[in-house]
Amino acid sequence: MYAEVVDEADVQFARRVDRKALASVTREMSQVSNVRALWALATQWLVIAACFAAVVVVDRWWAWPVAALIIASRQHAMLALMHEAAHYHFLSNRAVGDVVSDFLCAFPLNMTTAGYRHEHMLHHRYVNTPQDPYWAGQMVDASWHFPRTPLRATAVFLGDALGLYAPSHLKVVLPWTYWGRLVGKANPKISAAEHVRYWMYVAALVTVLVTTGAWMHWLFLWVLPTTTVMMAFFRMRALGEHPIDPNPKGDETRETRDVEGTALENFFVAPLNVNYHLTHHAFPSVPFYNLPVMHKELEKAGLLEDGVNMFDSYLGSTNSIRQYITRAPDADVSASMAAASQQQELGQPLHS
Repeated sequence: MYAEVVDEADVQFARRVDRKALASVTREMSQVSNVRALWALATQWLVIAACFAAVVVVDRWWAWPVAALIIASRQHAMLALMHEAAHYHFLSNRAVGDVVSDFLCAFPLNMTTAGYRHEHMLHHRYVNTPQDPYWAGQMVDASWHFPRTPLRATAVFLGDALGLYAPSHLKVVLPWTYWGRLVGKANPKISAAEHVRYWMYVAALVTVLVTTGAWMHWLFLWVLPTTTVMMAFFRMRALGEHPIDPNPKGDETRETRDVEGTALENFFVAPLNVNYHLTHHAFPSVPFYNLPVMHKELEKAGLLEDGVNMFDSYLGSTNSIRQYITRAPDADVSASMAAASQQQELGQPLHS
């Protein structure tokens, strides 16, 4: 089962790597394993359930923030699994994959699989161009403009954790949500099956909350983390995936990255192998559990360069994303960023 994304990035990749030589291993690694996908999904929910139970059993104030932090990391993992469904390789049956993704990944995060898929496929096809909805949104949002000093960078992530940037994040995800697609007319149009699924989910959620009386637990251990801590994790991961460059060079293989990451970093910032983002763009048909194998193939092919499209960690002392986003800003890049923001404020297009 393959997620077809044929664009200029394929041409760029072909210039650097012999696709024919990798065809056999790519085909093998593109096989979908329902068992591995469902086990990954079950694991996230088991951890979440354990966190809720621990808060009740421990019954101490400090258990709440600890549980919320861990739950936020698993919410991030659920977002990664929704991403798998967006590429049609979460489960071998695409229709079933969408249903499972909606009920157990997307709806709990106030998103829809189909809504996310629409913009994500545009991102793959037009990565780091004005047609890329992610890139276009980041160009006009000053909080995404890096590099910046360590103190100012810390302030942004602290702002995420405190919910100060929640409105700007909501603007990004609105087209992925049920209500954003319904009221805002975002694409694609909500299908009849999605309507039924969504309201079944709402009915089930309300029933559980009414019968258990766990409204406070749901608010502080589920809703709050999605708009605060999880967004800090999300930003760090996104900053590691693509450089926020107002003047992209047109070579996706140098403007998309893999980050090895430590075990702790990958638990919170890049769960389920989403740290291998260049590998994912190069082989979009490969499910998350096989990305490490394809990452090794890119290494063998000599495509990866430290400090360019390959980093050792997110927060480490050498060859890390932290170093990259807190390096001395380039004057030309800073001026381009400022001009982009000013154009948006004046209602002018980013590019004429």
